[in-house]
Amino acid sequence: MDTLARFPRAVDPIWLPPLPRGLALDTAAGGVLSTSQGLRLNAGGNLSIPIGLLDDPAKQWQGIWNLDLAANGGNAAIVGGPSTGKSTALRTIAASLALTHTPSEAGIYAVDLLGSSLLPLEGLPHVGGVAVRTNREVVRRTVDEILGMLTQRERIFEKHQIDSLGTLRALHAQGRIPELPSADIVLLVDGYGQLSDEFEDIEKSVHALISRGGGYGIHVVVTCSRMNEIRIAQQSFFGNRIELRLADPGESAHGRKLAEALSPGTPGRALTDRKLQGHIALPRIDGDPDEGSAIQGTRDLVAAVAASTDGRAMAVRVLPSVAPANPAAVPSVPGLVPLGLRETDLGTENLDLQGREHHLVVMGDDASGKSNVLRTVVRTLAAQHTAENIVFAVFDPRRALAGEVQEDYLGGYATSAALAEKLAAAVASELEKRVGASPEEVAAAPRVVLVIDDYDVLTAGGSSPLARLTPYLPLAPEIGLHTVLSRRVRGASRGMYESFFTALRDSGSAALILSGDRTEGGLINGIRARVLPPGRAQLIQPGRPVQMLQLFLNDPAGAAAPVGGQ
Repeated sequence: MDTLARFPRAVDPIWLPPLPRGLALDTAAGGVLSTSQGLRLNAGGNLSIPIGLLDDPAKQWQGIWNLDLAANGGNAAIVGGPSTGKSTALRTIAASLALTHTPSEAGIYAVDLLGSSLLPLEGLPHVGGVAVRTNREVVRRTVDEILGMLTQRERIFEKHQIDSLGTLRALHAQGRIPELPSADIVLLVDGYGQLSDEFEDIEKSVHALISRGGGYGIHVVVTCSRMNEIRIAQQSFFGNRIELRLADPGESAHGRKLAEALSPGTPGRALTDRKLQGHIALPRIDGDPDEGSAIQGTRDLVAAVAASTDGRAMAVRVLPSVAPANPAAVPSVPGLVPLGLRETDLGTENLDLQGREHHLVVMGDDASGKSNVLRTVVRTLAAQHTAENIVFAVFDPRRALAGEVQEDYLGGYATSAALAEKLAAAVASELEKRVGASPEEVAAAPRVVLVIDDYDVLTAGGSSPLARLTPYLPLAPEIGLHTVLSRRVRGASRGMYESFFTALRDSGSAALILSGDRTEGGLINGIRARVLPPGRAQLIQPGRPVQMLQLFLNDPAGAAAPVGGQ
């Protein structure tokens, strides 16, 4: 026997070796090549990506396990119990996409609702953003960004009369659709079950991507502990399913017997739709099957791909925490007030106080930035007009705007309800003269701007010191009147029915809702407040969708530069 053992095996073994307990992605795919487009696996392409090793005992075959995101609707669900390798599977899918496609062919976006397992992917040039559960704003922005891509793709399909995804990819490869950064988009969601529990604000958007995105090149890959975490109406959109070992094998879609056959304590071992066992590779290309060093292997993979790849997927646009105001950049158009940066394109959002909106309501709790908005309006309007063309009546019970309006622009300053009532009466007498005046006479008179800060303080105790001005709010365009009012969100459910505030709201005012308690209910057009960073606000305008802004922060001691030497 010892002599025979030295000779080559003459007969193939009856059985193939069992699946390994671990293997690297390059081992599963047959190696990695260095090409002109960067590092590439020996297998995969056209959204068919190698993710591990598959075993078919009946055919005496073991080979590459490919996940085809171009088939079965384009979405995939990975189901498994705790510590079975769900997050690792998502990292492997992202790594395989990066090693088989360019960033212009496939863009990847990740939302981790369980922790931070997907953060190592952040450096891949194909990855436009990784959002973790602790940063809810980035989570929401990532989903909103992809939902915007879906809307854009619907318009592109109509504009270019595209009949299929194959046509879209061909046109994109020819450079005929430059408005699309990537032909296909893959959204990875780790912890799908958390959507209904803690992230209700993005749940409908994710459902829209799942149900409509597949036909436009947007693919959603999710993980969950049980398939029942995905609603019945959504399950049919997940044509690709991978089942890791379940906590209760009785819930398996393939039956208890097959589910129990998966080796316990072997993360990555899974069942496919064809009821075959496979093993998902680790996201690394160093040939090392060690699971303990997999994260470092992933980091090395990311660095190697980034160093060899040109191009970059479109990054998720996120508003900065602070947007300093530029006093020199005052619009030359009178009444045009720059409020802040839009989150959709990071462009400047302007409020036209002499056009669509003559009034502005600002609502937010303490330290949210209400007075800063009023400061923006005052400085901009003062820079755009001479003292003969505009006059400010300031109601400031907390004196946050003290000294903000220059003396020659100031028509009156009230710091209490009693003084506010007297100032309102004086302004009302002036406005009454304009009601019956001709348009030429009104145009020759200075515009009147009511600047009202902390209105809830003025109306404490049920008083209504500005009631004399209520009849003139609907006539604002005809009599040259503008109102900028701020109040707290707290207590708004009662205070919003005060007569002056109700008339201001019903006159079609624009509104900014900063940070506040959502339990106060719908504030303006049914929009609720929510907890936001300082300076972040929802802009509500009649006939337009709600926008999120980062408001410009003013230097308390500064002032806007005059326009045209005024």
